[in-house]
Amino acid sequence: MFNHLAGVPVYNTRAVVQRTGVPADTFRAWERRYGIPKPERTAGNQRLYSERDVSVISWLRDQTRRGLTISQAVALYSSEGVATAHTARSHPDRIPGASVVNGGISEHFQRYRAAMIAALSAFDAAGAERVLDDAIALGTVEQVCLNVLEPVLVEIGDCWERGETSVGVEHFSTAFVLRKFGALFNVSAPNSGRGPIIAACVEGELHEVGLLLTSLLLSRRGYRMIYLGPNLPIADLVETILTIRPPMVLLSTSTLAGAERLITGVDQIEAEVARGQTESVPEKPLPLIGYGGRIFESRPDLRARTTGIFLGTDIDAALLQVDALMAGSSQAGVA
Repeated sequence: MFNHLAGVPVYNTRAVVQRTGVPADTFRAWERRYGIPKPERTAGNQRLYSERDVSVISWLRDQTRRGLTISQAVALYSSEGVATAHTARSHPDRIPGASVVNGGISEHFQRYRAAMIAALSAFDAAGAERVLDDAIALGTVEQVCLNVLEPVLVEIGDCWERGETSVGVEHFSTAFVLRKFGALFNVSAPNSGRGPIIAACVEGELHEVGLLLTSLLLSRRGYRMIYLGPNLPIADLVETILTIRPPMVLLSTSTLAGAERLITGVDQIEAEVARGQTESVPEKPLPLIGYGGRIFESRPDLRARTTGIFLGTDIDAALLQVDALMAGSSQAGVA
């Protein structure tokens, strides 16, 4: 499961704490007792951690939050089923895209997906919870979100569009997945880290699953996220931006009408923020405005009408774009 991740030591201890939310004393104790993680040492004897180390620490953290002792979690990590799980590529998402972060769907995840669809189609939330618990015991939060929860919602939505399931099943499933993403977001330490980044769906857009998932994954990557949710009028968004002065704003919509509001909204945001620069508020560059949504995938011509930054057609691309943009903002003294 972790072997495909980069093993190059690049993160110092402070960066690992920011990205995982695990205290340094805790994962150093894991290192002493269990040999996990396995950081390199600099010439000055400082620990440096790889992407693989960070993911392992996050995975162990998640298992202990679900009731395992650390020794049980380490034993599960060391078992063949976890350490060598085969991965493949996932079904693409809709908003702001969605290939798999660091891996794909194993045969185990495919079975969990089928079992969860069956449970949700029967309005069996308890059964879906059991499936989710089993999936999380095997994979990271990222893998479960992208290889089980999100594809389940896409497949049920497709079934509804083909008339193969009821709107009640589609609404029940969406509510279930939103609750799970929301719960995971709340425990991902969204109030600390680099940023902040504001995330919102434009006015009239009620489909927030993709934006919430993106916010969750960014929070787990060490960003401070201010999630404003669906159906936010531009005037209220501008007021929030002027209050917080974030280096970046993320917007999402899935409809043509929403795209038109987003396009005009970006211009309004830039104009209002520029106008809001006063002597009493130290001048800052305008926030970077990233956006996504399936309408911008099917209608690429819409992208040319806004100065906002299209974040791509999949989650991998969106996360990499945000990383690059935020790194540039930091170098410019914004973040």
